[in-house]
Amino acid sequence: MKTIILLLALASTAHAAIRHVPPSSAEAGSALELVAEAPSTTPTLVAHVRTSGTQKWSEIELVRRDEAHWVAVVPAADVARPGIDYYLDAGGQHVFATPEWPHTLPVHASADVERRERDIVRFDARRSKIHAAGDWIEFGSTYRAMDGSKIPDHFYRLDTDFSYKLWAYPLEELHVGYTRLIGTTAVACATGSCAQDAGAIAGWFELGLAPAEGVRFDGRVLVMATNGFELGFRGEGRLGSIGGSHIALGVEYLGSVGNSTYFRLGWGTVPRVPMAATVEVTNYPADFRAYGVRLYYDIANEVAPGVKLGARVGYAARVEQVAGFTGGATASVEF
Repeated sequence: MKTIILLLALASTAHAAIRHVPPSSAEAGSALELVAEAPSTTPTLVAHVRTSGTQKWSEIELVRRDEAHWVAVVPAADVARPGIDYYLDAGGQHVFATPEWPHTLPVHASADVERRERDIVRFDARRSKIHAAGDWIEFGSTYRAMDGSKIPDHFYRLDTDFSYKLWAYPLEELHVGYTRLIGTTAVACATGSCAQDAGAIAGWFELGLAPAEGVRFDGRVLVMATNGFELGFRGEGRLGSIGGSHIALGVEYLGSVGNSTYFRLGWGTVPRVPMAATVEVTNYPADFRAYGVRLYYDIANEVAPGVKLGARVGYAARVEQVAGFTGGATASVEF
């Protein structure tokens, strides 16, 4: 009888010496350590673990980390939302929580997973987009002093592209596309000024990087066919959402075709009707031309789920006395 009492007393003392402080939370998809402080003479320590809301327990035997600490590692695949229920026993005796009253540890998604879930909701789970845009830019005609004949100064631009949202942050999106920019402008010649065709056809590839929500950097490399082959680039930095309220600053260089710098203010105060106003300084369609200013306004409407149609109107001028019309249209399908 005395032996039995002594054994029970020793077991009770051993169990009392076991100490476990539960983690405050866990991250889904990451391995979780459950650590207990216990003497080396402690009976086998076992963690019984399950996903909250399920019935089946999994057993994980704690292994010694050092003289005073034991650890059980819950595999990353088993750490899932909404949480983990667990209890510990030593030699079959409960030492932390019980099967009837387990300890529940909340499991949260990683920051990238939560961000991806918000983006999925924001874009209605549509990752792919086909987009097309066309512009006509008229700077206004000038007249040759010798005979009064008109020299046009205009160009058109067509852009088509396909994009896919990876949401593998910071890499957010990939684009591949085609650009055609063709125009006629004035050039110095033996008779004073003459009209000359100018422009390029280009294929391009673009990366969209988003190091944080609402912060985006787009970088594009173009391979262009002009009189030969040239390389171009385009970059844009943006705060906010391209389909909603945002500000953006961008630059584009197209070799002998010229370059462009622009500032855009967008707003999404009307649901499904994004709008934007842009100021652009450019010497398109040829790099020897003087710089002109474009002011234009964009509006779009989601006419069907994932389908947007848009229009652009504006003004373009190289000199104060001569100006012209800017107009265009866009269409996109997201799926």
